[in-house]
Amino acid sequence: MDHDVRCKALPCYVTILALFAGPGAVTQETGAIQGKAIDTTGAPILGAVVTVQAPGGNSQMTVTDSQGPFQISSLPSGNYNVKISASGLADWSTSSVPASAPSQLKPLLAILHVAPNVTSVTVGVSPEEVAQEQVHQEEQQRVLAVLPNYYVTYEENPAPLLPKQKLHLGLKLLFDPATIAGVGITAGIQQQRHSYWQYGQGSAGYAKRFGAEYATAADSVLITSVIANSVLHQDPRYFYSGKGSTAQRAWYAIKSAFRAKGDNGKWQPPYSGMIGSMAAAEVSQTYHPDSRTQYSLLGRALMFRFAGLVVLNLSQELFLKKLTTHTQEDQSAANGPMLREGTPVTLIAVDGFGAPEAKAGQMVTFVLAQELTQGGRVLARAGDSASGVLTQVSTGETSVALQRVTLRADKVNVPLRSSQVRGGGAPVQYRVLPGSGKVELTLFVAENVKFPESQ
Repeated sequence: MDHDVRCKALPCYVTILALFAGPGAVTQETGAIQGKAIDTTGAPILGAVVTVQAPGGNSQMTVTDSQGPFQISSLPSGNYNVKISASGLADWSTSSVPASAPSQLKPLLAILHVAPNVTSVTVGVSPEEVAQEQVHQEEQQRVLAVLPNYYVTYEENPAPLLPKQKLHLGLKLLFDPATIAGVGITAGIQQQRHSYWQYGQGSAGYAKRFGAEYATAADSVLITSVIANSVLHQDPRYFYSGKGSTAQRAWYAIKSAFRAKGDNGKWQPPYSGMIGSMAAAEVSQTYHPDSRTQYSLLGRALMFRFAGLVVLNLSQELFLKKLTTHTQEDQSAANGPMLREGTPVTLIAVDGFGAPEAKAGQMVTFVLAQELTQGGRVLARAGDSASGVLTQVSTGETSVALQRVTLRADKVNVPLRSSQVRGGGAPVQYRVLPGSGKVELTLFVAENVKFPESQ
């Protein structure tokens, strides 16, 4: 056979070899990766997001079932990186995992640990500087943006105040325009009612009443909140709780009227408040023209102190915070990042969705497929949970209607809706994830959501 004949016969040989080789020679082999996700106690993890990615290639995702297993099939032959994320747990990852045939599968066992808490550490800052920053924050607090609300702290672990800081806070209150205006109104009411008639009427009488009332306020603040609290090492502020039921918070507020927190952070009998109130009452008696006896004077001072503190503490604990501007939480929220309305959020259904028995009114559980970030900060992690209610199930179609879907991200609830445009309520299109059969869909943030400033 000469050269030309051999060249012409070559395609025939190729065709014959391909026929004998069979389908495996022209079809790429595929495999699967499977495993189980558990926590450190051995409990299975439901709804952990599993991402399988070929180095430099595309990725596929699924979520774990109720007993923690997962499997992604129809993967092209090769090695993959596997990452598993779950809410409240640190990510688990491994590399060079082969996609194997069913008969050769070696299931992975992923043990997810509790995510470490991020603790802020201020290097080189003394307790005095921390307290000074907190005082600066407190002296901006005002009820209805008008009345000073300096003597309450919303910090979980406030630093103790030094005597000079107690003095600063007291003087700030005494020279506040709202305090001076309050004294002026009180003096006017006294003059209208002819209280302390010895002072007389007219501008001279009003000036005496104003001076007496301002001196009384100064006595109460300087003698009790500054001197007595400094000497006896107690804190004059109210320590907001905000924890528990309304009844529990009310009881905390009442108890706080009959105790004081020492500069050592421990609760103590209110020595400074009692001694300071009695001393302030004694001093005010020198310029008030009334005829109270010593016992009635001290009795009234203590009675008004404790009764007034009960009312004030209940107000602080139950509703004044809602009316107070420039609180620590307000500043954190103002400085913190915002998740904008209309931001797309990709979710994977964990249960209650896509099943034949699914029906309107059924609760659906999702997990976040991909983390949401802003400015380098992770606002929501893959694996964070979401839930909503099915309102419409379209049989044989790839759409579903949902309502009241909420994503829980970093202790912040993020409302979601089905349309990027406000007011849109059309059904959501979903897709079935290849290799796992799980359902993925995209919703959108329903309103601007602010996150607290990172600590």
